[in-house]
Amino acid sequence: MKATLLRIEQRPSKYNSSLFYYFFFKGEDGKSYRSCIDPACGNFRRWSRFIGCNLPIVLGNLRVLKSNIIDADCEPEVVK
Repeated sequence: MKATLLRIEQRPSKYNSSLFYYFFFKGEDGKSYRSCIDPACGNFRRWSRFIGCNLPIVLGNLRVLKSNIIDADCEPEVVK
């Protein structure tokens, strides 16, 4: 799946004293999606390069887990 990364927000975690990131997307199907990216998790290395980049950016190779959640364990790639 392809989606446009529109916004990234940093939020405090409810589970520990660290911060995590919400990534907000608009899918090619027109639906809104999001993903939670935590620096404490191993998959953070896949997403960290997008923090601080110029948005919007189109990403591909994304998987949807539930109705509007993008799997943080996928390997996102820049489409354009």
